[in-house]
Amino acid sequence: MNLNQIKYVLTVAEEKNFTQAANKLYISQPSLSKSIKLLEEELGITIFERNPVELTYAGEIFIKKAKKIIAELNDLEIEISDISSENKSNLVIGIPSHRCYCFIPKILSDLHKEFPNCYVKIEEYPRFILKQMLDEDNIDFYLGTENPDNSIYKEEHICNEKIFIVYPKSWNIECNLDEIDIREFKDKNFVIFPEQLALSRYIKNLCEENGFSPKAIIECHNAETIYSMVNEGLGASFLPELFLKFFPQKENVCYKDVKRQSG
Repeated sequence: MNLNQIKYVLTVAEEKNFTQAANKLYISQPSLSKSIKLLEEELGITIFERNPVELTYAGEIFIKKAKKIIAELNDLEIEISDISSENKSNLVIGIPSHRCYCFIPKILSDLHKEFPNCYVKIEEYPRFILKQMLDEDNIDFYLGTENPDNSIYKEEHICNEKIFIVYPKSWNIECNLDEIDIREFKDKNFVIFPEQLALSRYIKNLCEENGFSPKAIIECHNAETIYSMVNEGLGASFLPELFLKFFPQKENVCYKDVKRQSG
């Protein structure tokens, strides 16, 4: 079996006619028929019923596998071409949405100056979904917190980032310092991220370290949505420094660094 025979079978299956398939392949119909007949004899199966041309059960299985083989070969050709030209033509970046807003436009501006033909796809999902996509080789790299297994993946540190508590100004919590005692919020409502997210675990652990469990009344994935809910006075939450730095300040939102308890 060779690659030409695989392409011949796929073309006949597509055209459902040996003559039309031969014309499409620019070979004679007898040559096409002979090549497929030899393949059937080699494999010990019948791929096509003749008159009319239809796939057998074995032929259907062959087609499924053949399509995967051709797809893999096409991917291989693209990757080898990228390597030989030192220019990756397709790049898939996995990044949470709020970090995408902060980082990606500036990064891509520089990238496209050096690689103007590079096609970039952005996958904006929560960290646990992006980690799975990285494991399944559906993204080229992940940009965010909580590094994947560094025994498998190479990692690069970009920057340090604080986590701030955000709360409605309308609560009238008096604090003239840059830091605030989180115990001020032990009886307040919280808007939280799902427990799969690192930030959710951070909130829970930080509150428990200060002697209380956060009173969660709303849960959602999106940092922008949480920001708006805090602005509406629905609860307090925690958001990354980069988010608060790049997103417009909302009128009813106050944010502070959390005062660490001594001892």
